[in-house]
Amino acid sequence: MKKWWIILLTLFALPAAAQVRVVATFTDLADIVKQIGGAHVQVSSLARPQDDFHLVTPRPSMALELSRAKLFVRVGMDLDLWADDLLAAARNASILRGASGYVDCSVGVRKLEVPTGRVDPSMGDIHIYGNPHYLFDPANAKIAARNILEGLKRVDPANAQEYQRRYEAFVQRVDEHLNRWHQILAPYKGTLVVVYHKSLPYFLQRFGLQELATVEPKPGIPPSPGYLREVIARMKNTGCKVILIEHFRPRRFPDAIARETGAKVVVLPAAVGAEGTTDYFSMIDAMVNRIAAALAGR
Repeated sequence: MKKWWIILLTLFALPAAAQVRVVATFTDLADIVKQIGGAHVQVSSLARPQDDFHLVTPRPSMALELSRAKLFVRVGMDLDLWADDLLAAARNASILRGASGYVDCSVGVRKLEVPTGRVDPSMGDIHIYGNPHYLFDPANAKIAARNILEGLKRVDPANAQEYQRRYEAFVQRVDEHLNRWHQILAPYKGTLVVVYHKSLPYFLQRFGLQELATVEPKPGIPPSPGYLREVIARMKNTGCKVILIEHFRPRRFPDAIARETGAKVVVLPAAVGAEGTTDYFSMIDAMVNRIAAALAGR
């Protein structure tokens, strides 16, 4: 009989199963990949938690990451178009559009605010395929997760059953959290809020809140003094007392509006890793709880 230490040495000498290298454009997608892939994936995010979604600066190190990836996961539509040049520079055919290692998480999402008619620069930073901030609706996280699941199965079929099991657990967890989040915000259904940017239509629709105005007169355009007076007047006329801004937004204009209206500025963690959040669920938790507290006057 072999001695126990010989058996242990033999086990340690066996090659470890290689992890699937996955590169996501944003931290919330990277977290969903981790939750589905578990120990079988090695995940990185091109954008950092503190980055403005629309202003991510491509770096050479990003192209290097993509050159080594087996799976590329993106929000899609036109939020992360900045990644296209990186994909070209990476020279990794297996993760290009249409390849087995390419995942567009927007596939299957019912898109809001799709523009009709002519679109031109005078309209601000209009998203031509519709509003791409769909992950703020947890129901859409399940759609993104399904797209990620299919991508992982394509590039790593040996672990397909494990990915399927973890995906189903993720969906169940989303449904359980959704019930609780709905209960927290149910008393405020129909309440008016002001938002900084057109980032929250999916969240507001899911939880029954209504957008009164945006701090920006047009997406990506800073407000003029006259426009700010209009927003302040509308808030006073309607009794709107909450202004929602993402964590990376400047406070100058929201604070100015708050001083005139007595409203509360609520900073939302709009990316996993921001404002102390550690995963997708803690991100939405923080958003729901902070909004509910502000609407309750706390």
